[in-house]
Amino acid sequence: MGIAALVLGIIAFVLAITFVLAPLGVVLAVIGLILGIVDTVKKGKTGEKKAISLTGLILCAVMFIVLIVESFFLFIGVATYGIIAQNPSGEMGTSISEVERFNTKFSGYEGDKRGSDVKILLNNISINNSYSEHEVDVYYNGLMEEPDELKQKISAAQKYTVVLYKDIDGYVNRAYITPNYGSATNN
Repeated sequence: MGIAALVLGIIAFVLAITFVLAPLGVVLAVIGLILGIVDTVKKGKTGEKKAISLTGLILCAVMFIVLIVESFFLFIGVATYGIIAQNPSGEMGTSISEVERFNTKFSGYEGDKRGSDVKILLNNISINNSYSEHEVDVYYNGLMEEPDELKQKISAAQKYTVVLYKDIDGYVNRAYITPNYGSATNN
């Protein structure tokens, strides 16, 4: 059993060098530890030489610690690679405050609004679409319109209903505008 512990310790050492097979090395090191302990105790009771058993035991114990550390770093590396593979730009995801900051430019204009407020919203959308990767599409009476062209159609005295929709990441990506006929403002 002492020789088996030594052989398993040597195999665990080789697996530690390969790094990728570290989890398998952990299993072999544990088996070697058990065999080394059993053989050392057995030989201690009978008075036999324990050099090979102790060597195998110590080698397996050291390799167990080394391989646990390697397995941990291997796991971290695989997890990090998975995150980077899902998001190749290197960004670690979108922060909530970034989404809220983006949406704030538009959210105050949702609901029943005067035409002058709708024109401000359209201006904000036009500016946003000229520089942001998160464009906002505008629909007027169900048809897609360019924000700058739609500003010409909006009457300051008319009331409009604005409904905003968000994409899967939470960014406003569509604005639906419909006139409220018969609700002209007196302001």
